[in-house]
Amino acid sequence: MGETIDEESGEAGPLDLTPQASRPQRPARKPLSVIVLLAAVAAVVFVLLRTLGDASLFFYEVDEAVAARADLGTERFRVVGTPQPGLVETQLDGHAAVVFTLCVADVLADVAHLGDPAELFQPGVPVVLQGSWVNGALPGLDSLLVPAGDGWYLRTDHMVVKHDNDYRGDQAELESCGANS
Repeated sequence: MGETIDEESGEAGPLDLTPQASRPQRPARKPLSVIVLLAAVAAVVFVLLRTLGDASLFFYEVDEAVAARADLGTERFRVVGTPQPGLVETQLDGHAAVVFTLCVADVLADVAHLGDPAELFQPGVPVVLQGSWVNGALPGLDSLLVPAGDGWYLRTDHMVVKHDNDYRGDQAELESCGANS
């Protein structure tokens, strides 16, 4: 038999080899809780990737977007500009659309916005749009007062009106654009 040394007295004593009670076993994890946890993690990852994907869209003013049209191709991007007078409501591929012209720094771009425009949308109030370039004829283009008419248009599906606290009356001057001056 083995011996142990008592620290206080310094004497050797018998070694206690009595079996000890085993540790309590952890309850087995329920498979349902693991599945729920994995689903929650997957949802968080999806939301993060979706948010980061939207955040990586490039932001251009109309003049920059027109200049970069060849490089942008059919990629989605954000564009800011001032809508010009003469909005046309029409149908595009079976969807309600608003057709208008954007302007920044004397550069025009025709736009077909699918769906309802933002609540405060009106000519002369800058908007931020999200969409892509399309090469082709735009229905309602001949009804616009100042169309770009270059064979390209922006097809957008998301609109945010940039507004401030400055009051402008009904006869407010629009930002000067090449076709308006």
